[in-house]
Amino acid sequence: MPLLRVPAGFSKICLATATTDRFVPGTLVTLRSFLKHHPRFDGDIVVIHDNLSAENRTRLNAAIDGVQFEPVSPGLRARLAGLCAARPDFAQPALLYSLEAFRLRGYRKVLFYDSDVLVQAPVDDLFDRDEPLLCCGDAVALRDKRRDAASFAPLPPGAPAGPAGVFERTFNAGFLLIDERLIRERCYADLVALVSPETWDGAPIAHTDQLILNRYFAGRQTLVGWTYNFLLPWAAAIRAKDGVDAGSAKVLHFSEAVKPWMPDAMLHWTRGDPDRPPMPMFKLWYDTYVDVLANAYLRRRLKPHDERDAG
Repeated sequence: MPLLRVPAGFSKICLATATTDRFVPGTLVTLRSFLKHHPRFDGDIVVIHDNLSAENRTRLNAAIDGVQFEPVSPGLRARLAGLCAARPDFAQPALLYSLEAFRLRGYRKVLFYDSDVLVQAPVDDLFDRDEPLLCCGDAVALRDKRRDAASFAPLPPGAPAGPAGVFERTFNAGFLLIDERLIRERCYADLVALVSPETWDGAPIAHTDQLILNRYFAGRQTLVGWTYNFLLPWAAAIRAKDGVDAGSAKVLHFSEAVKPWMPDAMLHWTRGDPDRPPMPMFKLWYDTYVDVLANAYLRRRLKPHDERDAG
């Protein structure tokens, strides 16, 4: 039995993320950085996926103890297939895997982070809050704008509402703290039902889980400070509005198309593509990735010889 008791705040907490084979390096950094700053966390760690390769499952297991792999449900998979057939321009179905976080039963809270974040400080101060859904604002909320409910387009301050109304306090889907009440309410089935071509009538297909979640939870979400989901492309605006900079933020979100682990995107930049610059905070991500690799190596080296050599 451990000498230190796990804080009550960690009781029945699930840390969840979604990944693909291409995002596994990001997943490793997301999970490792969270555990580094929550060393007494004893909740479940769930990785949501669709046909993640056995090789990448092994990599995650080698670096992180106790990872559980949760396949995308047949219902969501079928809905995604129908959406992609009706809208061939819908190129990234994996962006909707986050909806599976609302299917994870048996927890007091489910903390979902995208697999392109870096945790820099503890976030467990949120775990005892009572609101059903905690999240952080998106770029539109950052600029004090609203979104048209039909098109999801930003509306300037003071602009009149359209026939379908407006969405206030819209949020980015890269961070969600989900209370058990929402899972008991079976909102997962409602969210999956929204994975339909009709949901995007009049709205850009580029908006994925963010569109569905903002429509479904409009008025029920609680926004917390951007420190919990610091959108790096909007660093200057967040600093001006919230007084938080990238160095002091609890969680950095590498939300642009160029990810630190994607050499093809980085090569575009080194060849002079001005639309794909790396972010100044990439070095912090690389430092953590080296830590992940070193930790996995040491874990392997410290195993008993008979266990390593078995078979």
